[in-house]
Amino acid sequence: MGSGREAEVFAIDEDRVLRLARRPDMREAVEREQLALSTASRSGAPVPAVYETLEVDGRPGLVLERLEGADLLTTMLTRPWKLPAMPRVLGRLHASLHEIRAPAELPELRGELRRRLESELVPEALRAAAIRALAALPEGDRLYHGDFHPGNVLRRAGGYAVIDWKNVARADPAADLARTRLLMIGAWIPGLGSRFLQLPLAPFRWSLYAAYMRAYRRARAVDRKSLTVWRPVLAAARLAEDIPQERRRLIRIARRGLNHRIAALDEGMS
Repeated sequence: MGSGREAEVFAIDEDRVLRLARRPDMREAVEREQLALSTASRSGAPVPAVYETLEVDGRPGLVLERLEGADLLTTMLTRPWKLPAMPRVLGRLHASLHEIRAPAELPELRGELRRRLESELVPEALRAAAIRALAALPEGDRLYHGDFHPGNVLRRAGGYAVIDWKNVARADPAADLARTRLLMIGAWIPGLGSRFLQLPLAPFRWSLYAAYMRAYRRARAVDRKSLTVWRPVLAAARLAEDIPQERRRLIRIARRGLNHRIAALDEGMS
């Protein structure tokens, strides 16, 4: 039915699909996703039903509710008259997820980000500054989706469903908002051509993000200071995902936000 960098999706029957991880070492991530979906579902959040975990040729997988609707990104690109409503939907949905207390069994986001920041893909000066900034950020106890954007919200009968919980963690909601800002404004969109060809979309993406944030703030308060501090740390951590089309922009965001820490580190070494 579909495939991505980390998983393949196969139809089981009319009601269920198998989302199969590409690598055997992703078992922990699959179990984490199952826990998040079960928790969100019990809280009344709009997510696919999760039925069981299983293994195929050593690869872990999840059996999930089959959803046939289009994602909101596709809807916005193919039915532009629906654009005004879409960011409002996104903002309300995201705010509702942040009302959910994350299970203690989920990993704490700061530890996950620390591991990403240790990647050789993160420049040394940025790594040290981001790790220092990360240590000062709050732990948080809310459900962190980690990949919330229009492409991961599907339309379905009676409403919507938030999919793709592979990055789920326990965190400060401002971290999830900062991650979504990075994705909605500047993530490279496969299938829409080169980074150069996607540049004309920038005003539209900013407008979409602004409307999404207005809807979120109407539903839930936002800690602007925390949001500002989380953004460069998450930009630095995203470098570990090795997306060449985004690298220059992510380094610029991280450096701008962490510049004072980089300068302090330089002074300490001189």
